[in-house]
Amino acid sequence: MNAFPKIHKISYEGPKSRNPLAFKHYNPDENVEGRRMTDHLRFSVTYWHTFRGRLADPFGVGTAIRPWDDGTESLENARNRVRVAFEFMEKLGMPFYAFHDRVVAPEGD
Repeated sequence: MNAFPKIHKISYEGPKSRNPLAFKHYNPDENVEGRRMTDHLRFSVTYWHTFRGRLADPFGVGTAIRPWDDGTESLENARNRVRVAFEFMEKLGMPFYAFHDRVVAPEGD
């Protein structure tokens, strides 16, 4: 089951695109100074901030709503988060991610 079934792979459509889910200026295949843009701009997704952090601040509770996350620290939920994260990164075309080992897997026995 996909977490984002209505979202297709995000692609470059140019600055005149009216598609809110399109790259307007980042064209990964564009040649810049002899290298592809994707080689100059090596974007990554940070696992904690995108899939684990609750988006809280010192003044209140978190505001993140993640329908795929059941709120438990179970191994099943950890696997589900990873599945969703890789779906997200694939749709964005992000070849890299950053994580802390304690964020990806629940605490063991």
